[in-house]
Amino acid sequence: PLARRALACIFYGDMLCALRNQVAPYENEKGAADKMVDLWVERLGRVLLAGKGYTSKEMKHTFPLIAKDFKSIPVTRVPKVKVGVVGEIYVKYSPLGNNDLEKFLESQDCEVNLPGLMGFVEYCVANYKLDIDLYGGNKLVAGGADAFLSWLDGIGCASYDAMRKYGFYAPGSFRELMKKPEGIISLGAKMGEGWLLTAEMIELVQGGYGNIVCAQPFGCLPNHIVGKGMVNKIRALYPSANITPIDYDPSATKVNQENRIKLMLAVAKERL
Repeated sequence: PLARRALACIFYGDMLCALRNQVAPYENEKGAADKMVDLWVERLGRVLLAGKGYTSKEMKHTFPLIAKDFKSIPVTRVPKVKVGVVGEIYVKYSPLGNNDLEKFLESQDCEVNLPGLMGFVEYCVANYKLDIDLYGGNKLVAGGADAFLSWLDGIGCASYDAMRKYGFYAPGSFRELMKKPEGIISLGAKMGEGWLLTAEMIELVQGGYGNIVCAQPFGCLPNHIVGKGMVNKIRALYPSANITPIDYDPSATKVNQENRIKLMLAVAKERL
């Protein structure tokens, strides 16, 4: 059950982050979305510690309740620059690794979309099957990985459906995400977040988050190839894509990084 609870935590965490980021920039009362996150973290923590809330049935029951609560927060919707964040798994999520990128973007009056951590988990599972399809191996393992992926994707889709039901943006299923890089990058490219990073950029552009910060660790060549290396190809297909790769490295100054992001935001604000 511990592994099941860990997976449930990722599903819940992704949903809370996504909803919070779509409400916070527009809330009438500052901090209301963060308060709602704290409330649900406490509530879910109690339920999970009691040994409940982690089965797919329980999660599917809870997702609409979370979305409904966030929908109840009073907001004033005004046009804002929508920014997606992709990148190497650590610098994408860690405020320590990316100089508090999310906070900085919010301080610039943006709505931030940070694709969920479950996407990376599903990507790791999918690669088991992809490896066997491409290079041969135990078909039984491939079948098991595929079945597990379908189970995860089913729960993920339930959380997305709950978000859409209450008027929030949600991405498509992971199976759909796997089709997005077709003709751009092979699903055999698995180094440095591989095809997932490219797929997430396409997903964001299609979802209305065409301004993208691609957070990269300095000197990680595979990540530069699937991130920075794919930018021109994505721009050719989606001319509106406004993508800025940023190197996060101890020797790079925060001011320099923020100025590059501000340039990207200046273009976005003009278009807005």
